[in-house]
Amino acid sequence: MAPQAKTAVVILNFNSAEHTLRCVEALRARSATMPEVLVVDNASAPADREKLSPLARSGVRLIQSGRNLGFSGGMMLGARQVDTDYCLLLNSDCEFQNDVLATLSDFMQSHPDAALCGTAMVDESGRPRSSFNYFPSLYHAIFGYGLSQLLNPRRYPDRRAQHTEPLQVDVVSGAAMFMRCSVLKELGGLDTGYFLYCEEEDYALRVHRAGWQTWLVPAARVMHVGGASSQGAELKPRLQQEFYISFCRYLRLHYGPLYGLAYRLVMALKLLKRALTGRAPFSLIGFVLKGAPESASLRHQV
Repeated sequence: MAPQAKTAVVILNFNSAEHTLRCVEALRARSATMPEVLVVDNASAPADREKLSPLARSGVRLIQSGRNLGFSGGMMLGARQVDTDYCLLLNSDCEFQNDVLATLSDFMQSHPDAALCGTAMVDESGRPRSSFNYFPSLYHAIFGYGLSQLLNPRRYPDRRAQHTEPLQVDVVSGAAMFMRCSVLKELGGLDTGYFLYCEEEDYALRVHRAGWQTWLVPAARVMHVGGASSQGAELKPRLQQEFYISFCRYLRLHYGPLYGLAYRLVMALKLLKRALTGRAPFSLIGFVLKGAPESASLRHQV
């Protein structure tokens, strides 16, 4: 028998202490073996940080970032402090529905080519949520995924279906990413140049290009609320802009300039349609066409 693997869980808190406390409680209740747990507070308001203090008395490591490092920066602040076989990067608004860690570590041990795994996800009402995605491509941005799913369902499995068996996928949800730590270190971790969004696509693409695999393991189940740290109507336009900053960074890093320009033109046309129906500001169109400069990121405004 393989030796029991050691696992750590890194939870990122940003003004979401009540979710974080429930997250840790569910983790304890549904894990046969308690892992090392680190909660990184990403410069939350003092009142929110204070709510986390009971965790330190229960064996959880509390780490204060000092400033808002964004998603990848906060997660990597915790991940760099663990020395385990596997590491789960977990959103604070997630709650285990079963023994997620045992299921995923067993899967990793029996699949030595797997470097990244995700779980099945449901919302607060128990309705399934999509928990994986495909690598972005210009072809699919123009024509959609319908034909590809019909002709090659193994390569493009239905994201809306309730899968019961493990399947190899491109990208798993960033809300719960179970990682082989040796590969995380080999690839340099998440790219902390992203403040919000697209970290999981970037890391999964680097995993794929390095010859490793990414899997969805539906036997592991997580309830994911979504948006716990980004509530408020005043944030919505800034978060929309942040998504395009991250996505254009992803295109610049991994594809040529002509490909990126063509993709931005397609996105601008789609944004025009959304703007005409009131679902996006017209200002985003010019912003994307200019390349969504990283100087406009929330990173420089927090």
